[in-house]
Amino acid sequence: MKHLTTSIKNNNPIAPDFYELAFSWDPGNGIPTPGRFLTIRVSESAVPLLRRPFAFSGYDPTTQTATVIYQRRGPATDMLAAKTARDTLDIVGPLGNGFPVPSAGTPCLLVGGGVGLGPVLFLARDLESKGFPVTFVAGFRTRAMVPSPATFNGTHVAVCTDDGTAGFAGTTVDYLETLSTETTKGAVVFCCGPTPMLKGCHEYAQRRGLRCRVSMEQVMACGVGACMGCVVKVKQKPGYARVCKEGPVFESGDLLWE
Repeated sequence: MKHLTTSIKNNNPIAPDFYELAFSWDPGNGIPTPGRFLTIRVSESAVPLLRRPFAFSGYDPTTQTATVIYQRRGPATDMLAAKTARDTLDIVGPLGNGFPVPSAGTPCLLVGGGVGLGPVLFLARDLESKGFPVTFVAGFRTRAMVPSPATFNGTHVAVCTDDGTAGFAGTTVDYLETLSTETTKGAVVFCCGPTPMLKGCHEYAQRRGLRCRVSMEQVMACGVGACMGCVVKVKQKPGYARVCKEGPVFESGDLLWE
């Protein structure tokens, strides 16, 4: 974990209210990996006071560029969306525990939704580069919310829309249910997105006898495990775990789903 100042390379909209932020990243600050995150101070003033957490959506060691995909949904992200190339960013990271790399040759079922698209896209590229068989599923409410093909940069993705206006008509879990046992045999499920989607992926994995790793989205204050503001309920004592410290990636069977 490092506290650093870096510069923005670009900050472009990819869908309504969704942006991809690219910025310089010196590998001496630690290597971003899928599932890990950083926090950004979006303003030099006291408002907003707290940093905002964002999951890495990519890292290119050749150009030393890291990216995050974020949603504009309040004053803090409005400020972030207003930033342009060569503006500076005040960052703390990399933070948290990312997605573990499975055993060689393991089929991987990847599911992303909302801002959870970023870390899962990062994971898909990483696993594909290592030769893993990958099925990547991304869910959106409607066609207008689907990012441009350039966002996926050649990574094959099965697009699902709730209203059926693009790709598969239905949820990401509905899509998983259509996969053959040959495709899913011995697979590991990796997912990030809204909690109902994560719970659905967990229940799907339970039915199929598969392992499932979920990256939890939670409101954070400190991002380093000190404030206890981002806990989730788990089966082991003391009954809770910090998303920023023990997570954000958990074995889905270790969590208490409500």
